[in-house]
Amino acid sequence: MASTGPGSEKNVGSPIGEKAISRQRLLAALTATDVTVRRLDQFLSTTGGEERALALINYVAAILHHLSASAPWIAAQTRLGLVARAKGRSAPSKTPSEASLRWKALSSLASETRYTLRLFGLIPLWVWGSETIKNPPADPVLHALTLGQVISNVVYQFLENAAYLASKGIISKRFIEKYGGVAKWDLWSIRGWFGHIFLQFFVLWRERVLRNRRLAAKKAAGGAKSQELSAEEAEQLRLEIRNWKKSLVNNVVWAPLCLHWCLEKGIGIPDSLHGLISLMAGAWGIGDRWVATGSA
Repeated sequence: MASTGPGSEKNVGSPIGEKAISRQRLLAALTATDVTVRRLDQFLSTTGGEERALALINYVAAILHHLSASAPWIAAQTRLGLVARAKGRSAPSKTPSEASLRWKALSSLASETRYTLRLFGLIPLWVWGSETIKNPPADPVLHALTLGQVISNVVYQFLENAAYLASKGIISKRFIEKYGGVAKWDLWSIRGWFGHIFLQFFVLWRERVLRNRRLAAKKAAGGAKSQELSAEEAEQLRLEIRNWKKSLVNNVVWAPLCLHWCLEKGIGIPDSLHGLISLMAGAWGIGDRWVATGSA
């Protein structure tokens, strides 16, 4: 008869048993890491995902750059250094200014990488415009607004590309300098982007009007029986409203910052808040894209 007494407990604590437990823990950690890396790979596998990842790095690094250069942070670091010296420990080797410069460099690198990737931005804009012309929205108001957004985005992307390439010495600056210079082209580029944001408010308004009309017509046509939507219809409506709200939040957050950028003197938004506001605008979209990688 097999023993289940004290002798079996010794096997649990034996070197062989400890190795098996360690191996199981290692495999569990590798599995969890593998799942995360695969989700990250899926997140980065599309142009949109790559752009959002770079934007996240851009905005977070900008936030940390301003935070590490702020007076409260420098004061806190100084106090921690004094406490460390009082206890006989070595103080941090990096000064606040060094940390701030490194975060600024990372933010600038991510921003410039995004500029480079957007050099191809006119291609999807062409496709968007072509689809809008070939298969226009049924509603004429939405059709006109969408065409206006296509034109605004083309202006934005063309001017940004030209100014960026000129700043790198790839194309001649003579023509651009003749019509205001790189800074002026950048300014009008952002104004083109603001045109898209401005029109998006009307797009969202019109979509809400059409959705309410559709629901009212459905109820009127079906009488009492159509007061309740089917489970599938209710889910579609929920997702439609959720996407509408996400677009509204994104637009509301971007609007003041974009307006600040497209005016020569701005509207008073400090540079230290640009990264935070930008992160707030894109956080919902980044979160949704990450969650989607877990259900794929």
